[in-house]
Amino acid sequence: MKYQLKLTAFITACALVALIPFYAAAKDDKAKDAQKSEVKKEHPWVMKKNKDGIQVFVRDVDGIDFKEFLGVTVMDAPMAVIDRIISDVPNQVNWMCDTIESKVIKNDPVNPIQYNVVTAPLVSNRDVVIQTRIVRTPTKIVRTFQGITLDSVPPRKGTVRMPKMVGVWMFEAVGKNQTKVTYQNLADPGGSLPSGLVNMTVVKMPFVTLQNMKAQIPKFSK
Repeated sequence: MKYQLKLTAFITACALVALIPFYAAAKDDKAKDAQKSEVKKEHPWVMKKNKDGIQVFVRDVDGIDFKEFLGVTVMDAPMAVIDRIISDVPNQVNWMCDTIESKVIKNDPVNPIQYNVVTAPLVSNRDVVIQTRIVRTPTKIVRTFQGITLDSVPPRKGTVRMPKMVGVWMFEAVGKNQTKVTYQNLADPGGSLPSGLVNMTVVKMPFVTLQNMKAQIPKFSK
């Protein structure tokens, strides 16, 4: 009898050990499925404008009602000239669409910080503190930027602080005197602006900005 009990216990233990790998695999698969469900769907870019050598695309982004834009063009200037244009922060009011103020908060060759104010008809001005991460190679410059909170630069009275801004400027040398310029941005203007109204103007921002940026080339080529 004791022998039979020991044998039964031994068989049961062996069965449980054999099931461990299957249990672990099932648990791992469940974790992977949960991880996949957390990955947000990446929506395709849709071209909305193709004029004067400038292409503008927009797309939906999960979790936000505002559309992301992408502007692409090739400028007849070396990459160094385009880099000088964007690096002159106070001068950005002369070519960045709807920007009425732009100033340096932290002058740094790798992680600069600036403050911008943008305007729009019939609503309060918006402001944002932008931190940029700059990576340079001989043939490409990537400037990844995002809106940040900075205690030393609080929102101004009568101005709405933008709760979200992320994007990238990318300059790629495509010839001795030509640069491919890519401008991508996703922003939440804050306040109570209807997303439909904001999305109606999302094509204007990259098109006008890139168009005006091209006009700055003679000034910065000297």
